[in-house]
Amino acid sequence: MGVKRIRTDSVRELRMKNSGVTPPRDWGDVEQVREAVRQETGAACSAAIYAGIEVNGRRYSLTEHDQTEIMAQYASVKEGVAAVPYHADGELCRMYLAEEFAALAQAATAHVFYHRTYCNHLNAWIRRAELEELAAIQYGAELPEDLAQSMAAIISAAGGGGDAV
Repeated sequence: MGVKRIRTDSVRELRMKNSGVTPPRDWGDVEQVREAVRQETGAACSAAIYAGIEVNGRRYSLTEHDQTEIMAQYASVKEGVAAVPYHADGELCRMYLAEEFAALAQAATAHVFYHRTYCNHLNAWIRRAELEELAAIQYGAELPEDLAQSMAAIISAAGGGGDAV
């Protein structure tokens, strides 16, 4: 094991610990590294989703609670109410016109869908990767060509759009 390998592993191990992921006990054991990388990318996916979206110059976090509330209010909009109460991060609650809230809910849904789909494709890559390749797999990494094509086809079939990692 060279100095570069030890240095890379120790830095990544520190990042993993800081994100609540248990690093592998043995960086030479492919299954332990796979599991740690899977947990690491999952934590990064959740963080990207929770960071939220910006719509019309306002920021909206998308924690699980936020997502649930948005979908509940969006259900009311789809049932025909003219306005629903909600709030942007750090702002007072106000009434959102149905069209305005629908745009927010659709942007939130696209954001979550994109990140979950990307994470799913990262997990497929992690499952097939050998030990040396696992070092390159981090949230935000460019997917291998076959997985990138699969993801693009799914995003397109679902209506396109979405975020870029």
